Amino acid sequence: MCYFPSCGGAGRRPDGLSLPPPKNNEVKGQSIDYLAVWGAVLSTLLALVKFWEIWTSRSRIEISHNFTGSQDIGNQVIIRNLGGTPLLITYWELLWRHRRWLRWKQSRAISADEYFEDLPLGGYTSITLSFRDQDYFDWGMSAIGNDGIYLRLHIAGKKRPILRNVYTA
Repeated sequence: MCYFPSCGGAGRRPDGLSLPPPKNNEVKGQSIDYLAVWGAVLSTLLALVKFWEIWTSRSRIEISHNFTGSQDIGNQVIIRNLGGTPLLITYWELLWRHRRWLRWKQSRAISADEYFEDLPLGGYTSITLSFRDQDYFDWGMSAIGNDGIYLRLHIAGKKRPILRNVYTA
């Protein structure tokens, strides 16, 4: 039962004595606990800082290309690590694929040779995969048709490979 007038009480205790006046930190019968408010604000700020650290340190990979029409010069696929965390590429595949209904259909693939070793990619650096001479591929509209060229990267420590679009006609 509430004895304060703000919650419907008479303002008197059961023994007939009046209640003491509210203190400065009481609002309508509720006391403000400054320590609890300070703790809630501080923990929220620390959670936001931690979320920001996790968000900025995630691995971000950008794929670009430099395609030429010459077999001697060849084509290049450039892999850039936009984050500060170093990555280790354990395997890669260049795929020609297109969407058919709800599934993907793959028409061609170029993969790393059997002697491929792990490819380290430091933070804020890039590496280039070159395709010349026997590895050269035609990238024109007549050669790829409906397909897009995608790069599948297998990264150490990740369960699933990363698939990125390189070129779509």
